[in-house]
Order: sequence, then structure tokens, then C-alpha cells
Amino acid sequence: MKPAAFDYHRPAGTAEAVRLLSDLGDDAKVIAGGQSLLPIMNMRLAEPAHLVDVTGIAELRQTTVDASGARYGATTTHMRFEYQLVPDVTGGLLSRMAAGIGYQAIRNRGTVGGSLAHSDPSAEWPTVMAALDAAVHVLSVRGMRRVPVRDLLLGFFSTALEPDELIVDVEVGRLPASTRWGVCKTARKPGEFAESLAVALMEHDATPRIRQPRLWLGAAADTPVRLAGTERLVEGHDVDAVTADDLVVPIAADLGADPGAGDPAARYVLHLHAVTVHRALRAVHEEVSDE
Repeated sequence: MKPAAFDYHRPAGTAEAVRLLSDLGDDAKVIAGGQSLLPIMNMRLAEPAHLVDVTGIAELRQTTVDASGARYGATTTHMRFEYQLVPDVTGGLLSRMAAGIGYQAIRNRGTVGGSLAHSDPSAEWPTVMAALDAAVHVLSVRGMRRVPVRDLLLGFFSTALEPDELIVDVEVGRLPASTRWGVCKTARKPGEFAESLAVALMEHDATPRIRQPRLWLGAAADTPVRLAGTERLVEGHDVDAVTADDLVVPIAADLGADPGAGDPAARYVLHLHAVTVHRALRAVHEEVSDE
């Protein structure tokens, strides 16, 4: 299928872009990489009367770095993170996560700001940016505001953005040298959306002991979930002593699910999440062991 007819706008700067969004209202959609928007337009699931293409705005492609971290322009592509063509203030986590997004053609066009604005719970950037306590800077004709990613993501394809607001950049704090990370994405095959996605952050003390873990799970609910109960369970244990089976009950509690549900499919999904989180924890240990 082909999309319904629309008017195309290509502003040269952010001021022009937000003015267009203000004037056009709900009839307009921002497009950058188009890897999410164009397919649903082709299926007539979205029929915006106006597309505002922001890929010509140079400032949305810029990265600024300082001692506290980096601000990545909203139209920075996944590929630029993957190949570290922009500085990675997380010690490789952004690069690793970007490399698992879709296929190379998607990574060449898709953008970090577009992914966050789309708010697909099975996508990589919402989960990793929530885990990193990142924030977006959002511009409208009323001015700029800073929104933590955890507050930006309201639900499935739903965000706190107003119709006339534009994500300008993504602010990511620099990870301390003592912080180690591990990630695991479980999907049917490479390039597909995650069935489960885990990010593990913890402090390193040269032992396999789990210290101050921060565990986030994506593709399990409408927004990324912090596994606070699971963190308490694994805190202080050697990673080798924790099994995926040990994680099923606390993860179920963190998700508000019943680990003893009679539905085999529901039990399978819980076990899948437990395996994914376990592998992310193991990945932290393996990174430390390789140093």
C-alpha cells in the first residue's frame, strides 16, 4: 500500500520547525529517519496531512560533550552510535545497544530522537536511556524544557510530548569508571524486535559479587520496568550463584505478574525474561573478567 496524500515541509532550523508544528497542530507529524512512521503510513494506520522533515536541520545532528556527559542531537542515527562516530560516554553501552537495532539499512536511517518519540516498548533506546537516567530537551514556540526519559515514556506509542514539541537532543550522563554494564536482547532472529530486553548496571570491585545492581527490563510492559525487587534479591551474591530460575519469582513481582499462573504461555514469557536478565548479569561479569 501507499500512504495517503500529505504536504511535505523541510525546515532549515529548529525555530522554523516548531513554528510549523504550532501552526499545523495535530495534522502534522515530525519525520527524521522514517523507519517507524513510514511503514504505518503505508498501511494507512497513520494519515498525517503534513510531514515536517527535520533531517535538514544541522543542529539536530550535533553532539556536545563535557565532563558530565554528552548531548546527542535528536537525528543522530543508530549507525553513528554503533561505529562510535560520536563519543560514547557510557564506555561502549550505547554502541553495543545500537548494533542490535534492526538491520543495517534501518540503523543507517533510524534516529535516537525518533525512537524515543515513537515509544515502542520493544525498542532498544527507550530501555537503555531509561536505565541511564537520560533526559531529552524538547523545544516548542513556548521555549525549551528538559524531560527525563523515564517521564517521557507514558505507554505503548505514547509520550509526554505535546503535538507542537520537537525533541532537540538527548542528554546522557557519563558513567563512572567503577560502573560496569551488561545487556541482553532476546528475539526470534537478529534484526527483529525484542521479545525481552535487559540492561544491567552495577559497581565493580574485582570480584564476581553483585554490587549496587540497577536492572531494567524492556519489551515486558508498556514502558521499561526497573526491577527493584530483583535488584534486592541479587545484591551481594556472587553472579555464579544466581540462576535464571532464581529470578522468575522476583521478576514476576516487579511486573505484577503471577509466577504460578496456569497459562503456559504466561509462564514461558516470565521464564524468558528471567533468562534475559540472567544473561545481562552474566555479561557484566564477563566484561569484568576480560579486563
